[in-house]
Amino acid sequence: MKIRRLPEIDLARVATLPTDQKRRALEHFKLGHPTITYKPVRSRFADIFNVQPDMFASADPTAWPVLERLIRAKATSEDECDANLLVAKGLHDFARSQALRSRSQAFFALSLSVGEKVEYWLPMVTALEDAPLVIFIDPRRGKRLTAEARRFVFSMMHEHIRVANPDFAAARLGIVQFGDAADDQRPVKMSTDEGVELFGFDQLDQMVSETYEIWREVSEAREHEVRRKAAGGGHGPLFG
Repeated sequence: MKIRRLPEIDLARVATLPTDQKRRALEHFKLGHPTITYKPVRSRFADIFNVQPDMFASADPTAWPVLERLIRAKATSEDECDANLLVAKGLHDFARSQALRSRSQAFFALSLSVGEKVEYWLPMVTALEDAPLVIFIDPRRGKRLTAEARRFVFSMMHEHIRVANPDFAAARLGIVQFGDAADDQRPVKMSTDEGVELFGFDQLDQMVSETYEIWREVSEAREHEVRRKAAGGGHGPLFG
């Protein structure tokens, strides 16, 4: 059977766990259709991080009222709109306070031996304090990246951006997460890989392979249970 891929953040959270904890985590993991997504704010990252056009004069940063209107138009519910605006305002204020300017950079996805691809970076390079910075954004309020999961993500970024692209060997790596809502935003909390002991590529690939091997077993067991119940094997006694 074809199994569904694990979202990047969940893969990072699970892959670093010991084998027995991986299995327990995946047995409780459910892939569904969340009522709130962060697609509206993700669609405006180029505006937020002031990505400059390649062939024209430099562009001014997008003003917050414009960004707010664009995100509201994209949201599918009031709750989704509120969640996205809190993240967008935190990012917008951070980008303006640091005078960030960015340019597009297609890093593409990283292929792994299990046949899956991961993408722990935005398709852009940002200048922070006159140094190139590549970032990954974790907007979640719950089940967000842990310290070990951030180590996993930084390691993936290092292998795909610095090692595979010599032009970016000196690039800084950042993961953006968010604090609790305060006023009209969730404030940005950015961590870097400075002082983090990174995993090697073979370690990363092995962790992902084991995770997907267990995920396949869990998915097949669930499918078997669904079929058993559909065939009538899940009915208990009529009286008791």
